[in-house]
Amino acid sequence: MPACAQCSLHENRITESVDPSNTMISWSIWPSTSEGAGPANDIKETFRRLPLPYADQEFNINPIKKEEIESLTTPPPYVHLKHNVYFVKKKCDGDVFEAKCTGCDPPLTCQIRCSCRSVFISCSQACKCSKMCCNRPFRREKRVEIVKTHLCGWGAVALEAIEKGDFVKEFVGEVVDGVTCQERLEDMKQRGDENFYMCKVSKNFVIDATFRGNDCRFFNHSCTPNCQLENWQVNGKTRLGVFALQDIQVGEPLTYNYRYMRKTQSAFCPI
Repeated sequence: MPACAQCSLHENRITESVDPSNTMISWSIWPSTSEGAGPANDIKETFRRLPLPYADQEFNINPIKKEEIESLTTPPPYVHLKHNVYFVKKKCDGDVFEAKCTGCDPPLTCQIRCSCRSVFISCSQACKCSKMCCNRPFRREKRVEIVKTHLCGWGAVALEAIEKGDFVKEFVGEVVDGVTCQERLEDMKQRGDENFYMCKVSKNFVIDATFRGNDCRFFNHSCTPNCQLENWQVNGKTRLGVFALQDIQVGEPLTYNYRYMRKTQSAFCPI
């Protein structure tokens, strides 16, 4: 790529062009703020000169091919994540760091009577629990397998026995606010996508696992599920976990209630 004569950038500072349909935000250096600009006098001037995103750049990712959706051997492609990717400011609850569990029975094991557990807070170093503490989920996930189902497309089944109340997996993806969520839903509607993988924790905390997530995106809906989603605080951070509502056997499908908003009383639920 040749050097840019207008903004005086050299060849070794210009990156190769990329397909804009695969990017979330397109950045532009405006000539009015870069040509002949001297040192900034204050912080406001510095931020004014920062590159800004195109206002008309919409969320647009290439749709998944039909043959990939209908494949009997491989689920539709996505980017696997181990942790959430934040497009909003991480929200931490300062009070969580001061929480200390009390009333645990047996002592220091943090079971049903644990004060942290009762409000969905994971025990931390402040609790001074023993190694037998049972209230530290999100440390070990259960093994699952992604399979092709008869009626519900792709789904997930347990590869190990799971007891009632056990932590199964964390639901992860891209954390966006409510406005971005609506924009993405509208973009998917225009493309004709029928599947979406969004979970709303609060107004401005939505986890979108449509294109980046983990195995939880394959947990199907059921009106009589064997799992449920729980909103936890872990070291001050909001994390969404899947927990077992009952004992689950090896090979059993993993489901939770999506809590659809239905306009009619009748609805088909295959599982």
